[in-house]
Amino acid sequence: MEVANLLPNLEKEDFRVLMAIEIGMKRSKYVTINNLKFYSRYKMEEVLFRLNKVHKLDLLIRDSSKNEIGYTLNSKAYDLLALHALVEKNIISQLGPIIGKGKESDVYSCMDDHQNIYALKFYRMGRASFRNIRKYRDIVGERGHLSWLYVNRLAAKREFEALNKIYNLRLNTPKPISLNRHIIVMSYLRGKELAFYKEIKNPTKIFNKIIKQVKIIYQKTGMIHGDLSEFNIVLDEKEKFLIIDWLQWIPSDHPNAKSLLERDITNICRYFKKKYNVESDVREILRIFYKK
Repeated sequence: MEVANLLPNLEKEDFRVLMAIEIGMKRSKYVTINNLKFYSRYKMEEVLFRLNKVHKLDLLIRDSSKNEIGYTLNSKAYDLLALHALVEKNIISQLGPIIGKGKESDVYSCMDDHQNIYALKFYRMGRASFRNIRKYRDIVGERGHLSWLYVNRLAAKREFEALNKIYNLRLNTPKPISLNRHIIVMSYLRGKELAFYKEIKNPTKIFNKIIKQVKIIYQKTGMIHGDLSEFNIVLDEKEKFLIIDWLQWIPSDHPNAKSLLERDITNICRYFKKKYNVESDVREILRIFYKK
């Protein structure tokens, strides 16, 4: 990840100016230099010097179309702010290669000072189109001014809270380690998505374990994954698995709860039937789910 290489080149004053822009972006898309001076508490000369430096590093978007020049952070700057905070808190010390890339996120491996390996999930919602904002209405609510940076922050917070809630049951979901802005640090399983296995040794056993886990989560926490499929179940060579990607979870009292739970179960049943000829009955599984 190229942006991580910039961390050693930035000084605390640079980060302070970037954070001042971040604060200003809560009120407007672009932050004027005068407002930056106010938020950073720096003299104008220092603000201009730091702005020039970080702008040359391609961390800002500049708007000179109005009376006052304004600046806003780009995704690289937001990455840097979050990574800097995680390093300063001794959560991570090294960033590894990318291990997953989707429409809404990038996942990298990382390590702390004790050589523990974690997964680092960067939310990238809005990468495709801002029109997708309707899809995330449950996340952003009815907020007026929004940037995609803030939407990603809200998304990460939502999934992190879900992981915390589920992990208390000690089930097969990632252990949440830390959260900063749009980045989640979580436990890492050396495996790959179920969809990318040509075959597995005990498909019926794995299927039953997955269904049991989803049932416990539903009955104990009232949470429904909402987007469950073979693409968000990670399996390793020892057939240990993690159910990942909990951003779109919904509570059991949601108006669409029953239909989404049925869709989740149907997706898993259909996949195991088609790929491994595992027989199952969606209606019977749902009956057991609803049984108290």
